[in-house]
Amino acid sequence: MTEPVENFATRAAHAGRAPLPESLSRPLTPPIYQSTVYAFARLDDLDTLTPEAQSYTYYRYGTPTHAALEAAICALEGAEAAVAAASGLAVISAAVLALAAAGDTIVLDRHAYGGTYTLATAELARLGIEPLLVDATDAAAVEQALTRAPRPKALLIEALTNPTLRVADVPALCALGRRHGVPVLVDATFASPALLRPLAYGASLVWHSVAKYLGGHSAAMGGLAAGEAALVGAMHEKIVRFGGCQGAMDAWLTLLGLPTLPLRMAAHSRTGQAVAEFLAAHPAIEHVYYPGLASHPQHALARALYPAGCGGMLAFDLRGGEDAVRQLVARLRLVAFAPSLADVTTTITYPYVTSHHGLPEDVLRTLGVGTGLVRLSAGIEDPADVIADLAQALAPLD
Repeated sequence: MTEPVENFATRAAHAGRAPLPESLSRPLTPPIYQSTVYAFARLDDLDTLTPEAQSYTYYRYGTPTHAALEAAICALEGAEAAVAAASGLAVISAAVLALAAAGDTIVLDRHAYGGTYTLATAELARLGIEPLLVDATDAAAVEQALTRAPRPKALLIEALTNPTLRVADVPALCALGRRHGVPVLVDATFASPALLRPLAYGASLVWHSVAKYLGGHSAAMGGLAAGEAALVGAMHEKIVRFGGCQGAMDAWLTLLGLPTLPLRMAAHSRTGQAVAEFLAAHPAIEHVYYPGLASHPQHALARALYPAGCGGMLAFDLRGGEDAVRQLVARLRLVAFAPSLADVTTTITYPYVTSHHGLPEDVLRTLGVGTGLVRLSAGIEDPADVIADLAQALAPLD
């Protein structure tokens, strides 16, 4: 074998970078493309770069790993196109900026996640995009907002609200949006496409925080949106220009989590239902928020929209306020206190000082977020073990 003429430093720099040969086999697990940049053989090849060409240049525009993830969520949601971003809030920001400009209005469910509320009322308002807050469970109020708002460009709703689990009538709200020519954008993070697919009801876009159920293991970061091709394409431009791209490792980790999504969601729903029923009968609990309970005011709607289960998210008001919450957190052994959700293990968090921290007190009262409210994310454990841990933690002190 003839020794290459290049010096060792040159050989080291180029080692392992040759294109892979054609093969009769393929990797069973999607590979990760960690490269930040791609090389071309000819300058003229840059003239043919289009999304359809499946060529890549620079990580901010996307990689083959992102393309695989976007294709996967399109298949799960039944979407024309999809785009990945650095977080759920990056996806929401891109969607609003793709649709609205200064002087326009977005109609937003007032019960939306605290981060969404702050984004709309602080940052978007500062850019001249006016947020109009409504109760998305009040169809008349939503229609009035869509009719009277100056230049409404989008209706933003959560399929299941965070943290009080109000159920949006997605089919009815999508019909309202179509009637008034306003695209409906649905945050379905709490449901995942295993339980609800809003595009089938006429939504223009559905989005998720992949750090939650899509990834499922508290490892992947990012956001995903799927929907109409024109809107998704405009969002991709915003993500590229503002640098809100997702890391390749996070896209890859999400791809690894997706195959078990239906199995996990069935287990989350099973545990969530059992825990909700236990808490609803406990004397230390004032109220439980879970659509799977017959006591939930929208239980009939939930049964219609979520025949496979209502997921693992629930909340409850603990008698005794913050002191009782502190005692609960200190006494739990199996259930961890963690300010996120949708892990395979059961966790709790305290919205008053986490997801909704800093919101005005009058807003918190309207949202039902008080000092005794605890949000629980039911994992995939045996429900009996989770209930046993909650029972001992809620037991009266000796």
